[in-house]
Amino acid sequence: MAIFRYIAIDPEGNKVKSRVNAPDEGAAGRLLQAEGFIVQELIELKGAAAGKKGFTIGRGVGTKEIILFFRMFSSLISSNVTISEAMGILQMQAETRTMKNALLNIKSDIESGIPLSDAFAGYPKIFSPLVTNMIRAGELGGILDVVLERISDFLESRAALRGKMIISMIYPTVVFIVTMIVVGFLVGFVIPKFAMLLQGRRLPTNTQFLLDIAGFLQTNIVGIVIGIIILTISIIILMTTQSTRLYIDRFKIHIPVLGPVMRYGVIVQFAKTFASLLESGITLIDALKAVGNTVPNLEVKRLIARMNEKVVAGETLSSALRGQNFFTPMVVAMIKVGEQTGLMDQSMVTVGDLHEKILTNKIAKMTAMIEPALIIILGSLVGYVAWGLIAGMLSMYSHAQ
Repeated sequence: MAIFRYIAIDPEGNKVKSRVNAPDEGAAGRLLQAEGFIVQELIELKGAAAGKKGFTIGRGVGTKEIILFFRMFSSLISSNVTISEAMGILQMQAETRTMKNALLNIKSDIESGIPLSDAFAGYPKIFSPLVTNMIRAGELGGILDVVLERISDFLESRAALRGKMIISMIYPTVVFIVTMIVVGFLVGFVIPKFAMLLQGRRLPTNTQFLLDIAGFLQTNIVGIVIGIIILTISIIILMTTQSTRLYIDRFKIHIPVLGPVMRYGVIVQFAKTFASLLESGITLIDALKAVGNTVPNLEVKRLIARMNEKVVAGETLSSALRGQNFFTPMVVAMIKVGEQTGLMDQSMVTVGDLHEKILTNKIAKMTAMIEPALIIILGSLVGYVAWGLIAGMLSMYSHAQ
């Protein structure tokens, strides 16, 4: 089976650059024409070039599009539509050019005899290794339609959790930014205007303090901006090093108020991902290895790797969890129940659901505590600036008397 790179006009009139698998050039041209493409250029790739995926300029594939793809794919497979036909239908339904080209190539791979999981593995930016492993387990177990539905549920649940975490931080962030802008405007523009009127006068301490800050900012604005840029770049560089990220991930879950939210967010993600993998027929060891790669916290990732090593050595998962202080006692207890009953997947579903409810309560508690605290602190800053201005005006008025 040869690999051909092509340039063609798709049925919607867009210019597409991608690749297709076919026995020969004539078969490749016929395959593209059957899809409604007008072929402009068709070149066979040989050697190392044949192993590279075609590069297409266009926007990436969003989570919503991937979830919709798996929902529709599951429905088509459940309706006894062949995988190749389903890929053709979904390719025409795809919203982005990137997804269209990927599905076209996957369809070609499938028709050439490549398993669906291997075809998906060629596009890790669209279909994660976790999803690919679940599909491979579904192929081996003959339950591909069920696994596709579980993937949709899993992706929706993970997206909802991520959205919940983001939304919880939107209001405090907006309040902080707006307040900083107001304070910056007062200190940088309003106060200097008053400074011209108040020069040479004896001023209250708070007013003089504000004038000194405004003067410092005006005099050293270039150096301050350069310092901020250097500091930002330094932080970005430090965050790219594993040792720094490990240190931050290790201690950020202990931050008051915010730490518990981060901790339970990771536990929910772990439990739901682990449950989805086990339900799809993936072995315990392989599931642990896969779920460890999806956890964003490096410290927890190392913990899961140590758990996996103990399980490979013959220990039970519940005993491998002893001595750690990240997972809650409820997680350990439910895992032990799952080992005793042989229903580990259902136990992890329960763990995920229970901890998600706890997470929701902790997010509500965090928001309830952070919002008034931010309002008080930042309102005090604005009040202090306003007080300094009013005190200066009153001082000027008293001297005029």
